Amino acid sequence: MNLQFIKYFVALAEVGNFTHAAEKVHVVQSTFSTGIKKLEQQLSCKLFYRDNRQVLLTDEGKQMLPKAKQLLRTWNEMESIFSEEYNKPLKLGVVSEIDFNAIVPMMKSFHELYPNIETQIIESSEVELHQMLKSEAIDGYFQKYIPFDHNDFEYRLIRKDKLVLAVPNNHPFAAKHKLPLQSIDGQDLIERTNCSLYSEVEECLKTKNIHPNIVFRAKGDDMAKALVASGVGISLVPNIEMEYPNVKYVPISDEQFDRKIFMIWKKGSVSKTMSKLLKI
Repeated sequence: MNLQFIKYFVALAEVGNFTHAAEKVHVVQSTFSTGIKKLEQQLSCKLFYRDNRQVLLTDEGKQMLPKAKQLLRTWNEMESIFSEEYNKPLKLGVVSEIDFNAIVPMMKSFHELYPNIETQIIESSEVELHQMLKSEAIDGYFQKYIPFDHNDFEYRLIRKDKLVLAVPNNHPFAAKHKLPLQSIDGQDLIERTNCSLYSEVEECLKTKNIHPNIVFRAKGDDMAKALVASGVGISLVPNIEMEYPNVKYVPISDEQFDRKIFMIWKKGSVSKTMSKLLKI
């Protein structure tokens, strides 16, 4: 049985979409689909129900998923035992303004695959983390921008989230399935000053002659959501699919703002633990 096909199976079970799962394991979709088909042929059973909208596990697939995850964990542990950097922790930085919930899925996947590798998270400013990476005090860091001196560094887009309207549950907007950007005109708005899209959003509002009433300027996503939950106003926040008490997220129908998060690492200086993370 091909171990790579097992990786494809787990990725598809977790993501539920052939295109996104293929991207997750860094292969083209045709290769990925062939791998799933061959695995089903080897096991003489269907592992997934397929339709135009989603991919779901069959009963056989549900039985196989925990065994497949255990198999991958066992294999990764075997690799680690014979690695000279087995005990070396993974040291990662996170720029202070980034909502940590945005990188939780990646860190969770890494821990599930490599439970014996310790991960250390350092929260600091972009300038400080960049210097730490230069001196190899950390393996990499999460950032909302590509570094200016990127010739000495490599980067990968690891997450892209659309901005949505965060409104209190008792706000009239909470009953809407989607809203045009114009709807925030005259509304009490909590502005996120740390947003990488700040200038883009501001320019769009100016062009469309939209004038919300700025009641607060919040530096972090959590602060903005807490103010929304208290009923102070509404805010434009990244949709990271994490529930927040008393907050409803409403998509914007006529504009698309994508908040991006990048993983940055030093070119030509990748530890074995870091290389494992980059394979996820």
